[in-house]
Amino acid sequence: MALTQYCEPAEVRAVLGVNDLELSDQTISLPVHEMGLLRELTKISSSLPAAFSTISAKDEADRSDAENDLFSAVRLFSVYAVARQAGIPLAIFAPKDVGDGKASVARFSGTPWRDVLDGVEKAFDSAKTDVRSALEAIGTSSGSIAPTRPTTAFVVAGRAVDPVTGA
Repeated sequence: MALTQYCEPAEVRAVLGVNDLELSDQTISLPVHEMGLLRELTKISSSLPAAFSTISAKDEADRSDAENDLFSAVRLFSVYAVARQAGIPLAIFAPKDVGDGKASVARFSGTPWRDVLDGVEKAFDSAKTDVRSALEAIGTSSGSIAPTRPTTAFVVAGRAVDPVTGA
């Protein structure tokens, strides 16, 4: 899975309010962010990554309205999901002030990054709701892509041998 299939590094930086020196394309494209995004997508529906790939392979003109809604909802969700992950260490490595006197660098602490991450979290939750709605619309309109949920959570299995008697 390529992260750029779902979102661009510049979009993630725009959400976090940083530039490419503070948060590089290489950092955003690390496998940990790809794995995190894939986990978030499969939490919504195990079929969502496959559905998105199927829809993105089509030309935009050939997609139905429901497919276009799902495509744009997943793209927006992906931006916020990756920004949510990449934003956690941002207060540590994004400089507040860089000076040339003895190569000084001051870092942010506290409130500015918490406010940004709180905003990202709210947008993430909203985008997640939009993806679920778009996925339900796809499932009801075409019947081909529906959200899946496990039907069995636990299974009880008895022992074949009694550990006390050995029988």
